[in-house]
Amino acid sequence: MSADFSDVPLSDVLDFAAVHPLAWIVPAAAPSTAMLMPLLIETDGDGKPAFVLGHLPRRAEATEVLLQDGSAVFLFLGANAYIQPAWISKPGWAPTWNFLALKISATDTHVHETLTRPAVETLVNQMERRSGSGWTVERIGPRYEKLLGAIIGFRASVETIEPRFKLGQDETDTARDEIMNALADHPLSRWME
Repeated sequence: MSADFSDVPLSDVLDFAAVHPLAWIVPAAAPSTAMLMPLLIETDGDGKPAFVLGHLPRRAEATEVLLQDGSAVFLFLGANAYIQPAWISKPGWAPTWNFLALKISATDTHVHETLTRPAVETLVNQMERRSGSGWTVERIGPRYEKLLGAIIGFRASVETIEPRFKLGQDETDTARDEIMNALADHPLSRWME
């Protein structure tokens, strides 16, 4: 694949993860225990990704594995679409797939109950801020503490971050325009612009 797909401005990477927080958590010691959970990227004072913040079900196999070995990979997948040859006016053009993805590797994942409330509340606040509803966890009432008891928070130190934004960067301007017209208001269109 073209290096163009991984040469992505950090601001776009952070925006992508905020819009598409659902990611695979893949413990290095036992990849078969991988599971999907919403995650957040926390930045340092310079605005660079420093940590992945999230929560896990206490009884999940992945939780047990991460308590023993904190190495993990976090795989975010965003909008994607099959790009049909019929959309392109160039003869002999082959189909492809456009997508947004992000891989973060961490070697130190700290799983601890003191991180549970901050992980949940930060995620809820981010998602509700985007929706504009103003909803907060306090509206759950007494049941909130019981829900928190079934999960545990974690914070993983970011070691590497690898975006893959395949958005037609390797296409001609005409082909990109044709793809964008065919996609219309598909979520990929925003990123292709």
